[in-house]
Amino acid sequence: MPLVEWLRRRLPRAHLRARDGVLVDPVLAHIHVPKCAGTALRNFLIQHFGPSHLALYVPDTFHVYPEAELAGILADRSIRGFSSHFVRTFPPRLAGRDLLYITFLRDPVDQFISYVTYVKKNYQYLQDDRSLIASLPPNLTAMSVRDIAQWILTCDRHVNFHENFTVNFFARYSVPGDAGPFRIDADYRRKRLATAKQILRRFLFVGVSEQMDRSIAVLRKLLERRGLSFPAGDVPLDNTSHEFRGNLDWLHETDKVGALLLASIREDQQLYEWARVRMRRLEAS
Repeated sequence: MPLVEWLRRRLPRAHLRARDGVLVDPVLAHIHVPKCAGTALRNFLIQHFGPSHLALYVPDTFHVYPEAELAGILADRSIRGFSSHFVRTFPPRLAGRDLLYITFLRDPVDQFISYVTYVKKNYQYLQDDRSLIASLPPNLTAMSVRDIAQWILTCDRHVNFHENFTVNFFARYSVPGDAGPFRIDADYRRKRLATAKQILRRFLFVGVSEQMDRSIAVLRKLLERRGLSFPAGDVPLDNTSHEFRGNLDWLHETDKVGALLLASIREDQQLYEWARVRMRRLEAS
């Protein structure tokens, strides 16, 4: 039996010593950004850890778990980790436990197209999520991917994936002011990219979906340095809505809709490139 595993069984979790400090009853907090291969990772973690890894999902695309509610969940010491779309503030500790945050980012164009093809394929099964349905055109199933994209990008109200989805995902509840899912004020816009980077710097790990195997290898290394383990094996990826993509020749700046999409993800692209550089540095360390 490896020494670390022996120590974990012999010592109280509150005294598990990491290389760079003491981790108190740590929780692996998988922050699942939609359409970034998070479902594959969540299923992998549940397969290996069983009921000790929670799937915290609700049918409301704009729901956010209050920290007090999440602390109540984590008060159950049998819980070792969770995956969720709906954790949007990131305290270092809850319920007297250290949270080790991990997430994955994806090329923003691919992420946007994956979102559109996902809702196109699964529209009939998404009806319970009224917030999501309200973010989609009512005749979606009869529309092309390009037409759905145009509707989302030109909608006169905030809808899911309208602009810079990932930056907003991390920043909307952390920039001082009136937090909420529809923040678009000028002060927030000035601060959101820097805020998203600042938040992700505090994460244990930010992976890249297109480099899943390399990312998982880095994550294993980081956890091992803290006296923790990550399951062996590969995280299987599957593009389950690829057949709904259709013709994507419009994804360029000289097409009206393509230009709208590229403009709408400009800050997301900067965050994604920042994450790629950060992972390469972690990989080399």
